[in-house]
Amino acid sequence: MCAGGGISSMSKARKPEHDLARAMPLAAIQERIIESLENNDDTGVADAVDLMISQGAYHTASDIHIEPWSDCLSLRYRIDGILQQIAVISQEFQPKVTARLKVLADLVVYRKDVPQDGRIDSEKASCGRPMRISTVPTIRGEKIVIRLLGDSPDLYQLDTLGFHKNITNSLRDIITRSQGTLLLTGPSSSGKTTTIYALLREMMKLQKNATNIVTIEDPVEYTIDKVAQIQVNPHVEFTFANALRSILRQDPEVIMVGEIRDVETAKMAVQAGLTGHFVISTIHSGTAAGVFTRLLDMGIEPFLVASSVSGVLAQRLLRLNCPDCAKPYTPDPILFRHFGQEEEKGEFFRGKGCKACQGIGYRGRASVGEFLQVNLEIAEYVLQRPTTAQLHRLAVSKGMKTLADDAMEKARKGITTIEELARVMPLSNA
Repeated sequence: MCAGGGISSMSKARKPEHDLARAMPLAAIQERIIESLENNDDTGVADAVDLMISQGAYHTASDIHIEPWSDCLSLRYRIDGILQQIAVISQEFQPKVTARLKVLADLVVYRKDVPQDGRIDSEKASCGRPMRISTVPTIRGEKIVIRLLGDSPDLYQLDTLGFHKNITNSLRDIITRSQGTLLLTGPSSSGKTTTIYALLREMMKLQKNATNIVTIEDPVEYTIDKVAQIQVNPHVEFTFANALRSILRQDPEVIMVGEIRDVETAKMAVQAGLTGHFVISTIHSGTAAGVFTRLLDMGIEPFLVASSVSGVLAQRLLRLNCPDCAKPYTPDPILFRHFGQEEEKGEFFRGKGCKACQGIGYRGRASVGEFLQVNLEIAEYVLQRPTTAQLHRLAVSKGMKTLADDAMEKARKGITTIEELARVMPLSNA
């Protein structure tokens, strides 16, 4: 059960910190874009592209997709993790729109046969935020995806990410250690990078900027003052492993490795966590327990994993009920069985759709997680090479709350819906 005020306080969507975009309904964006493009001059194209970007930022899109289809140019925004169709534009404008975006990102305009990656700095962007841009050639022309980045310090406060307070407290405790390895796991776009930046800011605050923090990223998405951020470049063999090898000679205390992708990086990161460094990184796995299995399968010795890894955070992002239109409802009983639970008779809430949420019923997202903290018993069990299921059961028996537990608690409080849990959560956590 929850009160209306509880929903509102937890699910307010953060709006971008700029005033270049106005409150334009999603349905009206297409008309404005076409109106600008039909001016048939460079100013009209520039205005249309600015509108695509600024409105994407205003509507808190994480990505903007501009893609040539068989009979049109499609514009879609990924809002709260869901791709939404925004505009369908005549194909005749595709070359001009693509060229304009390439100019902004300092890409080679005439090369249409190779993928290109670039960056649009906040000074050039109509929304006042930095962006990453990726182009790839398709049989119908170049497909462009723009990742909107944020540069507000408010983005990276650990307390505002939505984790249960027990997880937040455990993370705060673990980052005070002088050595060890903290690993984050989850699918793409599950909030791992944002959580890592929040942790780095927390460490800087705790240490009063007296810590040598070095990051290795691909690419550097956000800049943090007083942190040495390194971008890898595989084209010149400057890989995660090579960068890590180099910075270990730079007297680092905290090392952030953007992603463990190979055995060499995994071994070096784990060993660094045993030799007076605190390492934070990400690795792909479905659950917290699965990270240990993944490391062992990569060939990392069990004693290294057990000794170095201090904790693992598995996380997901759930859409939140719109506080302006959330009403009580009765979920389908089948959805509870998705999590291996009996149907609950409590009061659940779901957004009906309103102007504030563009008729979707959801507004904003929050993190859910499970945190597996390594104690002596867990470490000794890892030495026996347990399966993921075996380690998961032991962790739960010792008090670990699973992803499903955390998510279900949010549903019970009216913060999100059972349907959203079923969409995002893995069945393996049932």
